[in-house]
Amino acid sequence: MGLASFFRRFIGEDGDALSTLDGFRFAADSGGLNVFLPREQHQVLQQGKGNALQKVQLIALNMLSEQAAAEAIANGFRIDAHTVAAMDDEQAEIFRLPRRYPGSFAATIDGRTGQSGFRVALAAQTADGVFPFQRKGPYLSLTSTEVYRLTPAELYGLTALERHQQLAPEQRGEAANVRLMAELQTAARSGMRIDLSHFDRMDVVVPEGVGVIATRLPDGSLELCPTLGDGSSVDQLSKRWSQLDMSADGGVMRIDNRVVLLDEAQMSGVRNVLSNRRIPADKVAEFIATPTAFLDAALVNLDMGFSLRVAGIGKPQHVDFGELDLVRNDWFALDRRPAAPSVISKVVQSPEELARLKELIVAAQGQGAEVVHFGGQAIDISDVAQVTEHIEAAEAKLADPEFQRAATQPDAPSENEKQGEKVAVVLKDADAISSGLLQKAQSAAQSQETDWSAYSREPFPHQREGIEWMLKLLNVALQDDHNDLYRVQGALLADDMGLGKTYMSLVAVGEYLRNQRRQQQPEKPVLVVAPLSLLENWEDEVSKTYPAVPFRDVVVLQSGRDLNQFRVQGAERESAQLAALGDDELADERSIRYALTIGPEAGAHRLDMDRRLVLTTYQTLRDYQFSLCQIDWGMVIFDEAQNIKNPNAHQTRAAKGLKADFKLLATGTPVENSLGDFWCLMDTAQPGLLGGWDHFRDTWIKPILAADDEVRDQVRVEVGNDLRRAVGIFMLRRIKEDQLTGLPSKTICTGLPAESGGMRHTPQLATMMRGAQLQAYDAVLNDYRDRRDAEEDLRGTALAALSSLRSISLHPRLEAESALYATSAAQARSFMQESGKLEVLLSVLDDIRAKGEKVILFMETKRLQRLLKLWLDQIYGLDIAVINGDTKAVATKAETMTRKKLITEFEARDGFNVLIMSPVAAGVGLTVVGANHVVHLERHWNPAKEAQASDRVYRIGQQKPVFIHLPAVTHPQYDSFDVHLDRLLRGKLMLKDAVVTPEAVAEKDIIQSMGL
Repeated sequence: MGLASFFRRFIGEDGDALSTLDGFRFAADSGGLNVFLPREQHQVLQQGKGNALQKVQLIALNMLSEQAAAEAIANGFRIDAHTVAAMDDEQAEIFRLPRRYPGSFAATIDGRTGQSGFRVALAAQTADGVFPFQRKGPYLSLTSTEVYRLTPAELYGLTALERHQQLAPEQRGEAANVRLMAELQTAARSGMRIDLSHFDRMDVVVPEGVGVIATRLPDGSLELCPTLGDGSSVDQLSKRWSQLDMSADGGVMRIDNRVVLLDEAQMSGVRNVLSNRRIPADKVAEFIATPTAFLDAALVNLDMGFSLRVAGIGKPQHVDFGELDLVRNDWFALDRRPAAPSVISKVVQSPEELARLKELIVAAQGQGAEVVHFGGQAIDISDVAQVTEHIEAAEAKLADPEFQRAATQPDAPSENEKQGEKVAVVLKDADAISSGLLQKAQSAAQSQETDWSAYSREPFPHQREGIEWMLKLLNVALQDDHNDLYRVQGALLADDMGLGKTYMSLVAVGEYLRNQRRQQQPEKPVLVVAPLSLLENWEDEVSKTYPAVPFRDVVVLQSGRDLNQFRVQGAERESAQLAALGDDELADERSIRYALTIGPEAGAHRLDMDRRLVLTTYQTLRDYQFSLCQIDWGMVIFDEAQNIKNPNAHQTRAAKGLKADFKLLATGTPVENSLGDFWCLMDTAQPGLLGGWDHFRDTWIKPILAADDEVRDQVRVEVGNDLRRAVGIFMLRRIKEDQLTGLPSKTICTGLPAESGGMRHTPQLATMMRGAQLQAYDAVLNDYRDRRDAEEDLRGTALAALSSLRSISLHPRLEAESALYATSAAQARSFMQESGKLEVLLSVLDDIRAKGEKVILFMETKRLQRLLKLWLDQIYGLDIAVINGDTKAVATKAETMTRKKLITEFEARDGFNVLIMSPVAAGVGLTVVGANHVVHLERHWNPAKEAQASDRVYRIGQQKPVFIHLPAVTHPQYDSFDVHLDRLLRGKLMLKDAVVTPEAVAEKDIIQSMGL
């Protein structure tokens, strides 16, 4: 099939003005797609020329490349089949890819899985019949002209079948055959439409690893049995090891109605245990002391103990944060249009509420009113007959025995609660408040003078102050009674971004080790827990901070680095162990299988060597929490500590359970989602300072919730001041503006009235929507209002409508992207002027260009990113870079260097230039001081993330005054989406004097702000 006929097949025989024949060429092979242009066209496109479709496709390809999802090749790009299969319809439309396969797959299964003649054949099944097919990369071909794009599940299933078909007959043993059926089962469960006949009922288990259980026999010897973590008992497993071919690379066992698959590494573990199955009585002590002398996968009973805060290992109890701080917003102007009486059954949930509503209705009708407000709803009561009908319906509902039973039943566990049924360290609650903590810490004497000759540079004044603060608390912690749960244990370094928290922490670590050496005390290992993307930064900072590194060595406890060196072979992840425990049951310490080589029994292989610096991630802390909580650490530093803000997360429980002389939590955003974050961080750093959650909620949260709207901001400030005093010396919070005297001014300009938050009202940044934008916006409002009266549960409808309002506020035709591919600067301006917000943006950009300065445009919507690049390139003659990858996924130097290169090129251009970024991509590690303007075209739901993105330009090295622009579009009659979001975000700017950092807007906040 020729390329032209291929493209005609899926764009239609009548063609298209923007067909793929005018864009990049796509050539499929077994591994994916080669996307290219003839050399001459590619060179023209690289010079900023070429047609609109080519430009948009190049933008999308560069965005994929920036996310490491595409690889640049000669004259184009290479995209693997899995990436193509995973593309959403929006991306597929840009590339003019074939549509998804609409049919299913018919399976023919011959033979038994234990025979080499076992075969599986698949055929494509459509409404027209059953047909053979061919797969080429991400495409399924039925004929030379009928081609479809596979889903990820279909691609997974088909590649599994192809691997099996390529096996030689002697390789098609039961393990390979059952593995194929397991993979096809997985594909079916993931969405592949395939009938696997009776194999659908087969329960296939693929264990994560092989463990060991030791049973003491009457003669004093030990009998070892491999365990698979699949729920099988020792007795079940012992009867079935004979099913395995011990010489094979993989294995399969049938246990009741389950089929357990073992890969090559797991088979090696099973062989190792079974070859040392019996430990004689006279060798038991030696086995327990040095298990690695007998096994690669060993059962080690370590007598090291957990910290005082750990009560044991079990299923932790969920902490309910409940309602924290909500403001009701009428996003859809519903108060202007009351709900029909049918809403009564929804808002009335008890006889008492119904009686109250009836009283309100009688009183309102007596005064001639046609609307009553009840349960967050404005209800139309003008039609007396309808009101009576729905009152009676509500009475019938409340009298229904099924409703009464449901009302008294406890809520079903949430998905988070179900997922939280794995075991973790169970903590002792620090409910009591130690009144002496503050006095003890504040009155402590200054620690020894810092030896600055041991460091590569002396600190800035604010850093010297921060280091002295840490060392003072550290000195108290070292002298305190370590058997007291309410001793001084740690602190929260909540400095603003860019003040050098990493440097200060490393100096404190150096001084801790020097002090221990001087006092002839153990120089215990030091642990740093940080996001994956920052581990490399910590390694770099170690070499930059110390001229002579004080550590024995630096271990990066992470997959792909040093984790395997200290991992007990065959041991499963600790967070997945002991799942059979009851809710209130604690594990016997002897039943815990430690997965890391720790303690003196591990000898030279132990992780917890003195003077060792261990760098790891929050995920690794979660997965190996039992081992890491056994180690007696000197200092533990949590970088970007907001990662442990949720008290129900296993990584948070592990962080609280770690045993250390001193814990330092470092974060520029100590309140990212709620005041509960702040309590959780302080409860990790210093138990007993703020009491348990119930006490904290009653003391600090409820006064804000109980305040009237008119005084709530004032109450927040008062609560903030009180909370700041309660925390005292245990938190250090400085902001850049106060500490870095060399920084220029920063001004936040908003188009909406600026009542607080240090913003400057700039009216020209706001404009009223009109024309097509206003019509599209009103259409969504009216549709939602019409549907509201007919639907009982509006949550899904409300969020979808809210998403549409957000999109229309950016551009009324944003969903019709291909219709907006401008071919000239004039057409680009015309398209942008259809949106009031983009019209404001053009004005802002024209002003910035006139000054010869640079600007970063922040937005999340990828459609808008692509279109703005296309439009602004044409209007201003630029080649704008787009950076939108998720920084949390950064794990390779190549991706980081790509971003640095894009930023370097952006800053190197003389005068005016534009950079488009996602706020998420601007999280950590990026500095763009070449720009001094930021425009948040699409506000982030989390003000902390928005501020973090803005501060990419407001760092050491910035020479010009910085301006943050917040454009908005308003509605002529109602509060617009931008107005509501601004109000909701400002409502989250809580406790400024205490933590400075605002609270994020979660989906539940939006739902509750709608009164749903």
